[in-house]
This record gives sequence, structure tokens and C-alpha cells, in this order.
Amino acid sequence: MILNEVYYEDCIEGMKRHLPDDSIDLIITSPPYFNARSYRQWESETAYFEEMTLAFAQCFRVLKNHHVLVLNVADISCKGGTSKWTFEKFPLIAEFTHVLRKIGFEYVDTFVWDKGEVESKRGTEPYPFYFNPINCHEGIIIFHKHVLDPTKIPCPKCGKTIVQNNGQSERGVQSWECTNQDCQRSDANRGVRFSARSNMMQDGKIPTNKIPEKIVKTWRRDIVKIKPVFKIASDGTNILGHSAPFPEDIPDFAIRSYSYTGDVVLDPYMGSGTVGRVARKLDRKWIGFELHDTFKHVIDKQTLKHIKDIRNFF
Repeated sequence: MILNEVYYEDCIEGMKRHLPDDSIDLIITSPPYFNARSYRQWESETAYFEEMTLAFAQCFRVLKNHHVLVLNVADISCKGGTSKWTFEKFPLIAEFTHVLRKIGFEYVDTFVWDKGEVESKRGTEPYPFYFNPINCHEGIIIFHKHVLDPTKIPCPKCGKTIVQNNGQSERGVQSWECTNQDCQRSDANRGVRFSARSNMMQDGKIPTNKIPEKIVKTWRRDIVKIKPVFKIASDGTNILGHSAPFPEDIPDFAIRSYSYTGDVVLDPYMGSGTVGRVARKLDRKWIGFELHDTFKHVIDKQTLKHIKDIRNFF
């Protein structure tokens, strides 16, 4: 696969073609919301989620074991449900959570992205059955991939595979106990207990991976206030070139919290290229897929590919 590159093709076939199993350290994405934009439309909600299921099944395949997928999505009001002529509200946050759990992802948490006062042309009247709120939040959903692996791994203390099964520290995470009597023992004569995931997390405790205090403080609460990206000028023109960008704060938090320096970050719905831009700034490699090459100039600007083309092969 080629790193620091966008493939302008369908992400389902693209991931099959270009990405090996267990090759990605972190996935951050915001898929096209059901019939919310003219450039992506589906005949029905069923057709939409059939496609999303195929895409996120590929995400599950390429993501490394015990790693993370961060999904930004929102409930949406649009046409295309039970009646193609009328508007409905679709609970995409809940439905995506259900779909990804069926694929095999473990649901971990949901952050509420408080966008503040969002402008809307939707009117209301102060009478029963007329009043409806204006949606001014989106979901940032955290999923883990844990596939149970019974392969014995060396003790992080003595380096030997004289170990025994210690159950699962969480679903899909195989835990081991070192039975080497010459290794470190507890007062109760228990050996070192560890897993592939705990080893990974301990190895990552180095200064370059430390999360800044400001980021930790901001994201300690599960409701986070972030201003949306400014994209519409006073004359109504789109100064960014894309109608649905998300702010850098989201991939900045996700990359710092769920990856290490030098890791590979994937966005299968690259959009305006924000994930690539932030990954580059935080010393990560990145890969993106984008169906619409009309956004190429926007992505190139975001990722600075118009200044320097950096490709790494392996």
C-alpha cells in the first residue's frame, strides 16, 4: 500500500485492493450521512446501510487487533425513508452503533459534539405538536476491535512463553499469566499477568506519545463544545470547497488518544482531507479514500500535497 496518499475510488473495493489484513493502526472517519448531500444519494435507508455494512466490514478487516475506530455521525432529517416524498428523521447514531457491533466492533463510548447555536431555516410555532428542537450536536463514537487470539506471547518481564491462560481481561482480549518460577512473583506466588493489548499500551508510554494536559481536560467530559468549520462567506459562497468538513479538533483528539507516533491512520471517506492534514501534523502516516475526485484540490491543499509529495512504500 502507498502511505500519505488518497485513492480516488470507492472505499469498499479500494480497501480490498490496496490494504492488507491488520495493516491500519487507527481509523477516523465521517461517512456521508444518508441523503444529506446532493453528491451522495440512496434509494432507501436499507440500501444505505447495506453499503455502510460492506464498508465497515472492510474497516474491521484492515484494522489491527486491539486498535480503535472513531466514527463521527449525526442523526439526520431528509427524504428517502418509507416515503420518498416526505421528510423523516433517521437515528444514524444509534443505527451505526448497531451495525458496527454486528460486524464485530466493541462499542466503547459516545462523545456528544456540541456545535453550539446552529443556524436553521426550520420554523416552529409555540403550540403542542408543532414544537421541535434544532439539531445542534453530532456523535463521536469510539469502537474497539478485539479478536480473541490464543497464540501464546512472551512475558514482558522474562521474555519467555512459559505462560498459562488467565481468561480474558475484556471480551476478545486474551490474558496470560507467567508461570516461570524464576520470573517476578507476587506475595501470593502469582506470576506476571499481561495481554497483547496491555503490552502495547505499556510500550506506548513514552514522552512523544504523552497527551497534552489541555486535550485531556477538554475531552474528560463526554460533551465537548467545538465550533463547526467556517465555510460559507457572507455572499453565500463556499470558501472551503466542501459542504461537510469536520473541525481539526476531532481527529486531533482521536489521533493523540488512540495511536502512537509513526502509526498509520486511515480515513475511508476522506472528504476535505482533514484527517490527513492532522495526521501529518502529529507525525503519523495516513491513507485516504474518496469517491469524488472533484475534491482533489481541497484535499491537496489540506494535506499540503501541492507543496511536497511524500510517499512511503512497504
